[in-house]
Amino acid sequence: MEKNLLFAADVSALEDDYLFKAAYAKASGERKRKTDRYRFRRDKNASLGVELLLQYALERLGIHKFTCSYGKAGKPFLAGCDDVFFSLSHCGNSVLCAVSEHEIGADIECVKDADLRIAKRFFCPAEYEHIAAQETEEGRRETFYRFWTLKESFLKAAGLGLRLPLNQFEIIINDEINVVQSVDDRRYFFREYGDFSGCRCAVCTADAPFAAELQTVDIRDCL
Repeated sequence: MEKNLLFAADVSALEDDYLFKAAYAKASGERKRKTDRYRFRRDKNASLGVELLLQYALERLGIHKFTCSYGKAGKPFLAGCDDVFFSLSHCGNSVLCAVSEHEIGADIECVKDADLRIAKRFFCPAEYEHIAAQETEEGRRETFYRFWTLKESFLKAAGLGLRLPLNQFEIIINDEINVVQSVDDRRYFFREYGDFSGCRCAVCTADAPFAAELQTVDIRDCL
């Protein structure tokens, strides 16, 4: 069975109290605790929505019950299941869930104005120069968020979270996307996805390319 899946959803429907309560009731205990720690409703909606999307994806694979455990860097994985990996991300009202047969990392970011001071301080010099060399503000913004999502997806796929500074590995954007890194000797593959509700998405997998197309889901269908 094909295990490469990528789903995105808008969780703004969870502003409805009835739907929010239904989502909360369906959430795992750990997800409820995470949701309770958020102060703002939009963050709570995203927290619940991203697990709803995971449940939806795993059900497509015939997995109806699961328990999440966590690695040393806090990377979640399915307990007792060594052939299905997943990665979750959310930004604003947008949530993303990627599932694969290989170690995977996924990131979604809302595209806003690009602060090149952040790129200069935290990215590799060549990455900053690549962004700054774009001729238009729109080009610099798009390129900044390309690097941001690609770098975050790599950190997740490698199981590092934020333990590795962003300037300790370099993303190279040419006809193909590659990473120069000294974390391990695995080969990492990248794939980018176009605009979803004003966001950019990137997926990184270890050892094999990720072939799934991005599918949009109505979050109400996950309840």
